[in-house]
Formats: sequence, structure tokens, C-alpha cells
Amino acid sequence: MAKRNKPKPVIISPQAKEDITNILSHLSTNWNQKVVDEFLQKLHVFYYIISINPKVFGYYNKSRNIRKYALTKQNIIYYRNRRAAVEIITVFDGRQHPGKLKGILR
Repeated sequence: MAKRNKPKPVIISPQAKEDITNILSHLSTNWNQKVVDEFLQKLHVFYYIISINPKVFGYYNKSRNIRKYALTKQNIIYYRNRRAAVEIITVFDGRQHPGKLKGILR
């Protein structure tokens, strides 16, 4: 029987918390509760997946150990697999200028 890895904690950076708050505010203002709930469900499933297998998604920058995952068409999550936990760096709106992302991921 295959050994199961113990899930790692998922740590959400202050930047990612701000990003998620802004996304939820936008969704609740411009859409409806169903859309908000669907976004939150996708986010929780993502957290679960990376807590079990943080290496499942591809690298954005291998030398800096930054991976990415397209949560929705607009929102891309950038995260780092650390020894003790998985760190969510940012939830970036892909429609923004890419230069802003480079500043966040420095």
C-alpha cells in the first residue's frame, strides 16, 4: 500500500489575503452569491490539492520555486512549496499589467 503524505498547512500571505478580499468584493458587487460561492469552492479545492501534493502544478519560476495555477480564466494563483508549509504568494488578475506581477513576486 502506498504511503500517504501528511497534508501540509497552507499559509496565505498578506498580499494574497488582500487579493482574495478584493476579488470577493468585486464578485459580490458585480455578480451574485452563487458566483461568490463557486469561487470560494474552487479556492478551497485548490488549497486541499496543494496541501496533499504541492508539486502537482507547473513552475512559473523554477529557480525561485514559484508555481502557478489558473483558478479561473482571470485569476492565477502563485505559490511556493516550503519545507513545512505551502505559501500562497498572490492571486493575480491576469488582465493586469504583467509588470505588476514581477513587483509582487520579487
